[in-house]
Amino acid sequence: MSTLEAHAALPVATEAPVEDEGKERGHLEELARLLPYARRHVGLFGLTLLVSVLLAVIDVPIPFFLKHLIDAVLHNSARLTFLGLAVSAEQFLLAIFLSLLGLALVKGLLAYFQRTVSETIGQRIVFELRLDLYRHLQSLSIPYFRQARTGKLMLRLMGDINAVLDMITDGFLRAFMDSVTILAVLIAIFSVHWRLAFIVLAAMPVYVAAFVNLNPRLRESGRLARRERSALSGHLQEKIAGAVIVKAFVQERNESARMEAQTGRLRDRLIDKARWGGLLTAVANSTVAIGAALVLWIGGRDVLAGTMSKGSLMAFYALSSMLFPPLRRLAKTNETYQASRVSLDRILDFFDETEPHQESNAGEPLRVTRGDVTFDRVSFRYRPDRPVLDDVSLAVRGGETVALVGVNGAGKTTLANLLPRFLTPQLGSVSIDGQDLAGVSLSSLRRHIGFVTQETILFAGSVGDNIRYGRPEATDEEVVQAARVANAYEFIAELPEGFATDVGERGQRLSGGQLQRLALARAVLANPPLLILDEATSAVDAESEAQIQEALARVTRGRTTFVIAHRVSTVRRADRIVVMEDGRIVEQGRHDELIARGGPYRRLFAEQLFDTPGRPALAG
Repeated sequence: MSTLEAHAALPVATEAPVEDEGKERGHLEELARLLPYARRHVGLFGLTLLVSVLLAVIDVPIPFFLKHLIDAVLHNSARLTFLGLAVSAEQFLLAIFLSLLGLALVKGLLAYFQRTVSETIGQRIVFELRLDLYRHLQSLSIPYFRQARTGKLMLRLMGDINAVLDMITDGFLRAFMDSVTILAVLIAIFSVHWRLAFIVLAAMPVYVAAFVNLNPRLRESGRLARRERSALSGHLQEKIAGAVIVKAFVQERNESARMEAQTGRLRDRLIDKARWGGLLTAVANSTVAIGAALVLWIGGRDVLAGTMSKGSLMAFYALSSMLFPPLRRLAKTNETYQASRVSLDRILDFFDETEPHQESNAGEPLRVTRGDVTFDRVSFRYRPDRPVLDDVSLAVRGGETVALVGVNGAGKTTLANLLPRFLTPQLGSVSIDGQDLAGVSLSSLRRHIGFVTQETILFAGSVGDNIRYGRPEATDEEVVQAARVANAYEFIAELPEGFATDVGERGQRLSGGQLQRLALARAVLANPPLLILDEATSAVDAESEAQIQEALARVTRGRTTFVIAHRVSTVRRADRIVVMEDGRIVEQGRHDELIARGGPYRRLFAEQLFDTPGRPALAG
């Protein structure tokens, strides 16, 4: 069992898994959580709101120009007034034209400025939120990552964050502009004809009632759709990563059936969401049509009765027409906003329901002189009723190589994971050169420990970049030297571009033995005084194992090394073998001594000696 794999069984009492959907929150609570991000850009926000107000009301004067133009044309007067000045008909038309032209130019500039600034604010807030989300993610313990699904985490960092951007730019600001437009138009229509204004408003309760009743259903349908999308994303990521297993077990048809079922559920949820959103939009459109018909009918009767001029009717109709598009947009904006709220809730849930592992960087820097490691009566339990380590004490001399052996579940990996503080003992202490690790800074501790695990993780990039991952400032000469020490230089030199060769996603372009030697080179370059080797040769062929064993002999020289291994070829090289059973140390010594003693190690040796043809092995 590898170091990281062993964490799959760990409980996470304070860390809930990423949920499919966020819990219900009020608008004010959501705004309050975003407020700290908005405060950092309060100046830009104020400017954006001012520009948004101007942009929202800039079209309101146009119907009044229409009123004066129609009345002037119908009167066919030689002398007219414009802004209180007596002008000719030609001058009047020119003034109207220049005014409309000026408004159009100003509107274009305002629209450009508003869009640019609002997008800038939105992108800055999303940048900061995504960064905080990623930092929070990094602070979580390894057990969390063993149970979390990568697809869902990616959805938080990408899809949900982008939905928050939509909430800011196409939600808050768009809704604000439309609300200002509605208010300005209402004031304008009351100034033109207050009786008609009340008639227009009579159609509004229909829309408001529909909004209040349909909005919760719209949000719930959006929430369910997001949950299905999250599940589908996780499923796709999992199956793409495991494509080889799917093909090896001839499960293509079954996986296609599962995909069809999941995609069908997502389709149905999206259709349901569209149905409620379409119903709300239909009510808004019907309200617009009814309002426009009432204006023309009643206003036309007033014109015929001589109580209203034709220009005033046209101005009122144009103004009332400006009232309803914002209402339609609000319906659409609300649909976007409700979907975004689901994403925001899930992000907030992630912050609220996952607590950072206690990995404080507070404390004194670790200073390693000899590399002595002491486990003093340490105990650890994953569950209250099952101790994994029970009062374990072990003293390791600086430069000593200690092999931890035992059956699965004996506590080997848990003991090793106390050293870098991946786990914290409930009782007892762990120290290096007399310094209690609970009191040293985490970054300084882990810089002194190198890791080589059974499942080698490489990142997309070049061979050289992966070797210098722990020391980005390392020179090319140092990278080459580390590769030589790890027996990796020869195969790297044969790659198409040498150290510049792209390793592919997770190193898929390299063999298992090559990956392990690169991991060794990475550890060598970091030059840590302590090493943890977790089944570093368990998944390689004989030739690769021989090369890795030769490299290990060089890498471990002079370093305090903990080896978790099942192969005798690895174990017998150790200065001391520590045998563990049920969370306790039951035996320790060198290979030949333990064989001669005829105790637990001898039984393990006898049971596992032929577990691989031609390859003596011990349980790991």
